[in-house]
Amino acid sequence: MPRIVRSAAVVILICALLVLVIGFYRAGNSREFRMRGFPTTLSKDVVARIENYERVETEGEIKKYLVRAANAVTFSDNHQELQDVYLEVFDESGQMSDKITAAKGVYVPQENKNFTAYFAGAVNIVTRDDLNVRTEQVTYRRDSGIAEAEEEVRFERGNISGRAIGAIVHTVEKNLRLMKNVEIDAFAADPQDPLAKSNIKSARITADSANFDQGAETIELTDNVFVYVIPSGESAAGTQPTEVRSGKAHVKLEDRQVRRIDLEGNVAVEQKPANGNPRWSKSRSEKATAAFDGDLKRIDLLGGVTIETGSADTRPTVITCSTAVYEKPADRFELHDSVHIVTTQQERETHIRSADAVYEQTAGRVALTGMAEIDNGQEYLKGDRVNATLFADRAIKDAQVIGAAYLRQTTAERTTEVSGDELNASFADDRKLKKADATGNSRAILVPAKTDEYSKVTMAAPRAIRLAFREAGILQQMTTDGRTTITINAPPGAPDAADKRITADVVKTFFHANGKDMQRAEAVGNAELYVEPLTASSDNYRTTVNAPRFDCEFFATGNNAKLCVGQAKTKTVRVPTVPADDRGVQTLTADKLTATFDQVSQDVEQLDAIGSAKFVELDRNGTAAQMSFVAKQKLVKLRGGEPMVWDSKARAKAVEIDWDTGKKRSYLRGTVSTTYYNQKQTGGATPFGESNKPVFLTASSAEIDHAAETATYSGNARAWQDDNYVRAERIVIKQREQEFQASGKVQSVIYDARSSDRKNVPVFAAAQQMSYARATRILRYEDSVDIRQATDRVTGGIAVIQLDEKNDMSQTTIENNVVITQPKRRATGTWAQYTNDSDVAILRGNPAVVEDAENGSTQGAQLTMFRRDNRVVTESKTSPNSAGRIRSVYKVKKNQE
Repeated sequence: MPRIVRSAAVVILICALLVLVIGFYRAGNSREFRMRGFPTTLSKDVVARIENYERVETEGEIKKYLVRAANAVTFSDNHQELQDVYLEVFDESGQMSDKITAAKGVYVPQENKNFTAYFAGAVNIVTRDDLNVRTEQVTYRRDSGIAEAEEEVRFERGNISGRAIGAIVHTVEKNLRLMKNVEIDAFAADPQDPLAKSNIKSARITADSANFDQGAETIELTDNVFVYVIPSGESAAGTQPTEVRSGKAHVKLEDRQVRRIDLEGNVAVEQKPANGNPRWSKSRSEKATAAFDGDLKRIDLLGGVTIETGSADTRPTVITCSTAVYEKPADRFELHDSVHIVTTQQERETHIRSADAVYEQTAGRVALTGMAEIDNGQEYLKGDRVNATLFADRAIKDAQVIGAAYLRQTTAERTTEVSGDELNASFADDRKLKKADATGNSRAILVPAKTDEYSKVTMAAPRAIRLAFREAGILQQMTTDGRTTITINAPPGAPDAADKRITADVVKTFFHANGKDMQRAEAVGNAELYVEPLTASSDNYRTTVNAPRFDCEFFATGNNAKLCVGQAKTKTVRVPTVPADDRGVQTLTADKLTATFDQVSQDVEQLDAIGSAKFVELDRNGTAAQMSFVAKQKLVKLRGGEPMVWDSKARAKAVEIDWDTGKKRSYLRGTVSTTYYNQKQTGGATPFGESNKPVFLTASSAEIDHAAETATYSGNARAWQDDNYVRAERIVIKQREQEFQASGKVQSVIYDARSSDRKNVPVFAAAQQMSYARATRILRYEDSVDIRQATDRVTGGIAVIQLDEKNDMSQTTIENNVVITQPKRRATGTWAQYTNDSDVAILRGNPAVVEDAENGSTQGAQLTMFRRDNRVVTESKTSPNSAGRIRSVYKVKKNQE
């Protein structure tokens, strides 16, 4: 029981305290005058009571203020308590006034006709510029013209209204300071505006505090600023509300509408889809200025700007920069300092960067200035400036790159790079590259992903390079304007690998349907093809081909040239990578030239020249209607027309000529003809006497070894000088050894040989074999030797003719079955020797026999015939130890007497 009593007492005590607190609270809130600064020492001694009270204070004829009240009570300290009070305070002219009405008022007079008035209950302030303020408690000081409210305040001025907790009204300065929890609403000023007709606000502004300058028509907002602007006027259709947030804001009004907002501190501006407009945007920055004309017109953003913009059917576009200006009617962004724009299409982002930019969102245009870049992951553009148009999804449609222009396309197979002074790129509806035109000093590079299989291609032109693409961004064609150079770098690794370079006034390059493999190329105007081996060796040459035009075909894969055809007056120059005395610059000219390349090494495999072809190396030359050079065989083939080769010593012609430049050999076939310019050029190897006259050779075929300085002529071979000649099935000339060889049905003529009577009478010789050695000056015939001079004839098995320094016959020695035939005389033996100077012939045999139709016959071991004396001396033995017999038969002539 005691515990229950104690608990009940505690409850009763708590309830009493609550009642007491609530009573004090209600009593405090129910005080008529609750404002701070309300005087607590006012007199309570009433001196007068007046109903329908009115008081006018003037200076001369000018009113200062007017006070009315239903009831007025005056106290001993001259303060008054007023019921249903009305206060009107005039300006210096006495014409304009500020008005305050309230349920009650306390009037406290001060010096110089000033006073402080405290108002309570339905306080309404109407300033001289039509500002209307309503609240419950107001303190007004006449000396400053300030009315101060501490509780909730509602205000209106034209189409501007709002509320706040606490306010200070500067009636003289036309200023309204709102202390906290500020809300400001702006309504359309145009009575024809749909918002005005429906009484819907065109803007709402909230902040922790604000300052409304009525004269300047500005509102200063502080902390947690929020501005919500609803488009008004005819422009409202298709536009969107704008939301603005910041730490601070300066709102500029015009015709009592929001015209401009200056924002500072974590600024956020947002426009949401509305009124049939699906587009939206969000902006953030440190500072901003927003301009309005019914709708949002312009936003200036400063410091750390981030903008997101998009529509219901597109991915957002994200913009970052240091400062920005957004012009709403044109949907235009002017961006400055470290601009970065990110658009998204089909899960692929496009990154746009520059120092400054202008982005026209609705028009679909972007202009970049300073270090401009556009990168969509597959294509990359950069330059000093870029002007681009966009598809609806913000993908790049067209781009103009100005100054240090560069484009890169990256695929799994290859990277394509294009650069120039200016570049224009276009993209197809599938957002793939359609064309790229570089102008000015231009360059294009194709870099293969598989460098061991594909060649790197580089193209340079002084005026333009144009690239055309198939569907899906597949490269189709490259065309140039101006003196163009294409460089094809062969894959490294092969010892005979070579790079190529094509130069011409205009070059067109075409690609296979896959876009990664070159199909053909056209080089037109002063075209040049240059092939440079990667490794220097005795087998490798640097090759340059010049022609008015080249048409090149490529292998199916690898971007490696298969062949190039040069048209009209071509010239090919091959320079050895390792110089040598016997290896010089090779020059090939022709009306048309086809260069065929090895697929692996990319070096020249074969050169085919057609029409007036000519080949030159050192002092070696060759001409033909057609000429082919096979690089691996180092073989030059001359065909058609009248193929001819020549050097400083001789020239040769044939139906076909193969010139092996590696082995230094020439092979001639069909109607072979060779001319040594003089006997000296043969090295003295031919058995002809005149040293300064040409030596000619013909045959069915010939093989010339230039290194060994030998020549072999086969098939009805013939060598001659003037009327002297040698004919055989085969003739071999060895210049270095100074030897001459003939075989097979040998026939020769020594036309200027001297006879016994000292006259020049040709000597005809025939045999199966013949040889001549300059060192010994011996002319040797073998096998069925037959020598004739005038009516004299000698046959035998071997004939050795000794020539003098003039290659004239000085002595002839014949062996084996020797037969000497003269008119009416015949001699036989096994060995014979004839000396030209003495005109003496020595005949040996077993026995040697001379038969004379007139004088009889003589036989013996050795017979000496003195042709000048027409006598024969017979010896029985040919040496001191030999034995023999002599037999003579004489014919006695009858006496004719």
